[in-house]
Amino acid sequence: MAAFNYRDLVRLIPPRSWQFYFNARVIELPEGATWQEPDEELQKPILAALEALTDDQQIAIYAELRRVKVLANSRGIQALRNTVPLADAMLEDFEHHVSDAERALWAMINWPIRFSIAEAFLNADAEVGKRIWRRIHLPPGQILHCTPTDIDPLRQALAEAFTPRKGRPRACEIDVLTRHLDGGTQFDIRVEDNLQRNLEFGSDDRTLWRDIRPPLRMTVIIYPDSGVMDLLILGGEKARKKVLAPLGLHVFKKPIEPMAVPQPMFLLNRLREGVSPDEHSGLDLRDYGVDKVRLSEFRVRSATLPLCDYQIKPPSEKFAPDALDCVRSQRTHTLMSVGFNIISAVVSLYFEPVGDSKKGRTLHIGLKPTGISNLCDMDDADAHLAETLMLVLGVMQELPEPAVSAPVTADSDEF
Repeated sequence: MAAFNYRDLVRLIPPRSWQFYFNARVIELPEGATWQEPDEELQKPILAALEALTDDQQIAIYAELRRVKVLANSRGIQALRNTVPLADAMLEDFEHHVSDAERALWAMINWPIRFSIAEAFLNADAEVGKRIWRRIHLPPGQILHCTPTDIDPLRQALAEAFTPRKGRPRACEIDVLTRHLDGGTQFDIRVEDNLQRNLEFGSDDRTLWRDIRPPLRMTVIIYPDSGVMDLLILGGEKARKKVLAPLGLHVFKKPIEPMAVPQPMFLLNRLREGVSPDEHSGLDLRDYGVDKVRLSEFRVRSATLPLCDYQIKPPSEKFAPDALDCVRSQRTHTLMSVGFNIISAVVSLYFEPVGDSKKGRTLHIGLKPTGISNLCDMDDADAHLAETLMLVLGVMQELPEPAVSAPVTADSDEF
């Protein structure tokens, strides 16, 4: 873990948010300092106030600030955005903040539960591509059953599956978390594990053994529209089979026979954040001769029964409104919130005229949950630009090359 320096946060977060944090945690500025002083003169009093805390206070405050530091980056803010639907009050507040660090601190103070959920999202995303990860493919358009009446028998089934033959029944907890931005559902599973002995230092600076029972943690992320499931489970094939069988029975209501799938996944709901690359992304479309980029159309599908599709398609001219602008101007934010997921879209790039031409060409990028639908029709330069843009926008997931053999079913020895 990288070293934590709370002074970095003091520099990145303006005093207005520190004042709110200090009031919430009952921390006083040093004598003679007030919040009415200029921002550049408040950094030293803020540092002095943090360093003047008692040992017990410092342990609690520094633990909170360390959590803020972890989410004070683009991936952390993406995880926070994933916890809420479009047009939520938290996202509106984010627009007025000057840094990701300020956004993370503001979310922790005002929405601690969402902050904890974002930490779970970030931890799971960080594990994708590593040793315990396996991505498998299911037929798209699955309906998930995630009510308490479905999860309770799943919890009992997993507890029994991970209980030794002659052992007492083990405890199991399952958190069902909705990924609003990605259009997926994450299951955080914790199962009681074997008793372990941990060597610690006691109050007299002598070592002692303490019995602990850490939970066995597993995460399953399901993207129904993409037909993709990410498994983050320790224990290899044997442990995955113990999870997949009850998951199919209680969540899918039918046996599931997954197949390994190595290609990157496309998270189309991230198009809700717009299609213009951030200035810090490293991609400047003007370097490629692109004069304008817009979301020219998209199709959304209801996430709840009865299933229905809506297509938003403004006129195709270069200066016609963006599809997202059409949704906002019609005051139909609920259309793009918890009730619907984007299932296809077209992003259009308008290039500047070249040479004597009076009209520049247009590149339309067709997007589906399985990838760029017209990638094979593009030349190499356009295909590279399309993939680079999708990576920068977070729509296309860049993954390491997984060591996966030919696709096999769940009945095989490895999947």
